[in-house]
Amino acid sequence: MGPETIVKPPDEMPVSEIERRLLAACKTIRALPDTDRKLFLIRSTWPDVLQETLDAYGYTEAMMPRFRPSPRDVSDCLVALAWVRCLKREEFRFIWWRSFDLSFRKMAGNIHRTDETARRRYRDALLMCWYQANYGGAS
Repeated sequence: MGPETIVKPPDEMPVSEIERRLLAACKTIRALPDTDRKLFLIRSTWPDVLQETLDAYGYTEAMMPRFRPSPRDVSDCLVALAWVRCLKREEFRFIWWRSFDLSFRKMAGNIHRTDETARRRYRDALLMCWYQANYGGAS
């Protein structure tokens, strides 16, 4: 083996595994109930009034099935989210948006840049999380 050969440690996780766990953690956070939040909702005792004919007769658009986290997803959630602590808020939002299966074109529209810029910023955020997961002390 020459000096140009890089030997990967056996316990190093690939970027694809980091990405899968981060996106599952974001989806898990959205799926878990927030019991404290219900105290802040203001509700009326009056029944809801249907204003639209489509609402009154039950015409709705097809919806994606709701994400149901497994016990493994719930236990892995905090570990995966510990890796994003190194990111700034504007860097983390690319991972958050991607967890909604948002395309890079839509992300680019949100930041008023090109698709390639959105893809590059997402990749950079993932690589920072990869480094944090493998070499930053978080497990």
